[in-house]
Amino acid sequence: MHSRLIRMPKIAFFAALLLASCQSPRAELTGLAEQPPLDYAVLVTGGAYLTGGDGIADTFVIPIPSREVVDLTEVHDVLQSGVVFRRLGIDADEAHRHLLLQQLRSSSADPALLEYLQRVRDDGFDLLLVVEQVQNGGIESQGINGRWPVTLATWLLLGVGVFIPDHTFESRAMLRVTVRDLQSGRIVHDSGLFAGPVDLSLIERSDLLGILMSVLVPPFWVGDDQERVRSAVSQITLRRLLVSLARELKSEPVRQRLSSTNGATIRMLNGRRLRIEAAESISSVRLRPSGLLLSDTVTQAFERDLLATLRSVDGRFGYETDLPASVPSGAMQVLVGTITGGVVSATLAVRGER
Repeated sequence: MHSRLIRMPKIAFFAALLLASCQSPRAELTGLAEQPPLDYAVLVTGGAYLTGGDGIADTFVIPIPSREVVDLTEVHDVLQSGVVFRRLGIDADEAHRHLLLQQLRSSSADPALLEYLQRVRDDGFDLLLVVEQVQNGGIESQGINGRWPVTLATWLLLGVGVFIPDHTFESRAMLRVTVRDLQSGRIVHDSGLFAGPVDLSLIERSDLLGILMSVLVPPFWVGDDQERVRSAVSQITLRRLLVSLARELKSEPVRQRLSSTNGATIRMLNGRRLRIEAAESISSVRLRPSGLLLSDTVTQAFERDLLATLRSVDGRFGYETDLPASVPSGAMQVLVGTITGGVVSATLAVRGER
C-alpha cells in the first residue's frame, strides 16, 4: 500500500510535465484571443518555404517536395485562434503563391500582380499577410541550465530526473512575415521572428542508452543525441514562431503602425458611429456590410453627410457621423478614397440599432 501511495504522485507529476511540454499553439493563445482584434480583413498567402542552412546542424530538415516547413493552414489557424484580425482568408493555390512571392519581390510593378491585388480587394479584404520564408539556422547548445538542482533532487529522492528540462538550446532559424497593402503590394509591416531558448529534459534530448545511464549518473551529466535534440527543438521552435507571430501582430505598436502607414485611421465609436482621421482630405467613402448591398441613394447620402463633417486638427483631416439605420450588425468593410487617388480600407464590427 505504501509503495502505491508513492507511485501515484510520481505518475501525476510526470504526466503534468508531459502535458505541459505538449501544449498546442491554440492553448497558448487563449488570453490573446480575449483582446480586441485588429480591424482588418486579411488574406494569408505566401508560404513557409525553407531557405539557407548548411544541412548539418540546422534546425529543420528540408521537406520534400514543397520545402514548406509548416503548412499555410497552420499559420491561418493560429491567427484565427488568437482572433488577430476581424476576418481571415487563405490563398489555397500553391502554384500561385510561389509566383506571387516572386512578383512581390520584383522591383517593377507587374500588371498581373496589380490585377490580383485588385481582385483581393474586390473580395472584401483590406490587407495581405505574406509568409515570406523560414530562414534555416543551426541549433546552439547552451549546456546545463539553472534547473540542475531540481534535477539532482528529483534523481536522488525519487530515483529519476529525466523529465526535468535541465539543458538549454537555441535555434537560429527565423520566420519572416510581411503585411502588405492592396494597391501596390507595398510592405507596411515586416516581422523577423526567432523562437528563443528551449529547455529540454533528458527524455527529450537523449536516446534509450542515455536514459539507462541516468540510473547511475545525474541526468544533466548525460550527453545528447543530436537527432533527438533536432526533432524536439524544431517542433518547439515552430510552435513558438507561430505563437510569436500572432502576439506581435496583435501588439499595440503594430496596431498603431498599420494605422499610420495606411494614411488613415478608421474607427467605429459606440458600435454605430464612424470616425475617420486622414493625412489628406478624402474624396469618397463606401460601406460594404457583410451580406448586404446598400442602395446608391443610401450610399450617396451617407458619403455626403460624412464629408460635410470635415474638420482639421493638427494638420490631419477628421470626419465623423452615424451609420445609416439600414446597416445591420456584424462585420462591415469601409473603403476610403483620398484626393490623391489612394484607397484605405478597414473591416469593423457594427452593433445593432439601439
